[in-house]
Amino acid sequence: MNNSSIRTRLILLMLAATVIPIVISMIVTYFYTTRSVGTKLIQENANLIYQGKTNVQAYMDTLNRNSLSLYNDPGILLMLRRNVHDYTNEAQTYTLLQNMTHSVDGIYQIYLYMAKTRRSTLLIGDIPKRGYDTDNFSEPYTTGNPSSVVEPTHMSSIYGLGQSPPYYDPRPVITLHRAIYNVPTTEWLGTLSIDIKLEAIQDIADQLFNKRHERLYLLDQSGMVVYSGDGSLIGKPLSDAWTSPILESKETRGQLEMNKSVYLYEKMDTPYMKWTLVKEIPHSYLYEGARSLTQINIIIAAVSLLLVIAATLFVTIRITAPIKKLIGTINQIQAGNLTARVDGEGQDEIGILVRRFRTMMETINNLILREYRLNIANKTNQLKALQAQINPHFMNNALQSIGTLALQHNVPRIYSLINSLAKMMRYSMNTNQEAVPLSMEIGHVKAYLELQTERFEGKFRTDFELDEAALGIEVPKMIIQPLIENYFKHGFDPKLGPGHLTIRARLEPGGGTGPGEVPLKPGVETGPNRSGAVNEHAAGTARRNAKESRPDEDSAAADASSPDSSETSASPVLFVEVEDNGRGIPEDKLTELQAGLAVMREETGMDEESGIGIGNVRTRLRLYFDPQASLTLENTDPHGVRITMRIPLGEGTTT
Repeated sequence: MNNSSIRTRLILLMLAATVIPIVISMIVTYFYTTRSVGTKLIQENANLIYQGKTNVQAYMDTLNRNSLSLYNDPGILLMLRRNVHDYTNEAQTYTLLQNMTHSVDGIYQIYLYMAKTRRSTLLIGDIPKRGYDTDNFSEPYTTGNPSSVVEPTHMSSIYGLGQSPPYYDPRPVITLHRAIYNVPTTEWLGTLSIDIKLEAIQDIADQLFNKRHERLYLLDQSGMVVYSGDGSLIGKPLSDAWTSPILESKETRGQLEMNKSVYLYEKMDTPYMKWTLVKEIPHSYLYEGARSLTQINIIIAAVSLLLVIAATLFVTIRITAPIKKLIGTINQIQAGNLTARVDGEGQDEIGILVRRFRTMMETINNLILREYRLNIANKTNQLKALQAQINPHFMNNALQSIGTLALQHNVPRIYSLINSLAKMMRYSMNTNQEAVPLSMEIGHVKAYLELQTERFEGKFRTDFELDEAALGIEVPKMIIQPLIENYFKHGFDPKLGPGHLTIRARLEPGGGTGPGEVPLKPGVETGPNRSGAVNEHAAGTARRNAKESRPDEDSAAADASSPDSSETSASPVLFVEVEDNGRGIPEDKLTELQAGLAVMREETGMDEESGIGIGNVRTRLRLYFDPQASLTLENTDPHGVRITMRIPLGEGTTT
């Protein structure tokens, strides 16, 4: 790679301007994302733990208020104050306990001890179990306590009321013990114990952590595990390193970071319960999302970097490739190949430069080679004509003799036909005239048609629609007869009915466009032996090309002005049409013919096949007139072919 080339410098500049910022952005993004996402996740988990604490405390407050409902029942209070026993007391006690059981979700069983009568009642679901002359089973949790207290998680029991019934299902429970007093005095009347299923707390706690990666603990003030995601720890004291700092902290909420984990905690401080909710989040899981997000950002940045590099290389090569092509073309021209061509269709300054260079070379080639190619084409046509004749002068004299003999024998029709043939031969043998008035070309066509009328026994007719102003325009000799000859070779079909040929010629102001016509491709040049009309037009073309090369038009808008669009509206246009009602041309063949006209060899101005045909007409039009001249073929409705010649005329055209 040449370090001094524009391409190398442009690539290095664009890579430096894109790669360095992207790499710096990737590094900054990694550290910032890790920190910010980690902080955000900690805050989100802290809010989640706070919400969990609120839900657990709300549930326990509801349970505590439910235990106070017995103070609202005068019958129960009277029964607790009196040492009276009858069957109505049992029914009233059962109703109270049943209402309390169904007032809060998650209650497993309720135990009521009446101190005056030393009676105990245990309601398991809706089934009561009673004990008489019993001691207070919940005494360790109620003695000396002015209100309620919560016993950490333990296995349920039947409160010392004998053997467990068959339907009894021991399970982990949390118990709220409440001492019943004869308010407003401090006289103790009994005890109420409510066992709640551990599932009631578990349903709330399980929404607060991911069991696969995180841990959750619900501890009382002594460090006993009320609930944990690890069931083996429930009901046991926890002595991990982080336990004491959190339980001894005076803050109601906070976080502790140790052992590559973050511990978030919320404390519940109520008269009956002092619990702490702790969530353990390992660093590996806490920053997992941040790492994943960072990895995704890095991948996206890396892909973007690759795309930027690819785009940089593509754009740089795209910009410099036309310059390299132009340099290569200039080298070929310098070596003597004046027909070397460089393509460039871009709308930027380089595209304009390429097109200007291409236009300049076309103009130079036109000025150098136009007449040379014209002379070659004319000499080739003359050679073709000479090869088709056997001693043409002798044949012309012989035909005159035969015509005279026909008149002597009173056969005027034969004389007329021989006269037409002689006119055609004289017309074709006259090599001194390259261009003739359109009226002479029409006369040659009429002689040709008279012979064809005799050949086909009058099975076709011909109409001429000629503009008088057009008859004086000079056109290349024998430019219409080959088009009519195509009709008899390929289109005439007696099965379709009488043949019909229409030959039209009209002169219109400049800018007119015939139906379906496509301008002929430019590229044929003028020379010194042309008629005055042609030379004048070549000079006009050179003036237009010189005008286009002025520096003040080097813009995208001025670039739209090319030799193809330089025809002025003041210049007249000659239209010559040959239309028949023959078989027409199949669409695929018509497309092929049009494509063939576009790529036909220009070195000789001849068709691929021998003879003077449509390709020759096309080439001679371009040689004698402006490259804007066109030759189009199209099918007509219901059948037939229309061939249109469109000939833009210069200001000096001979009329």
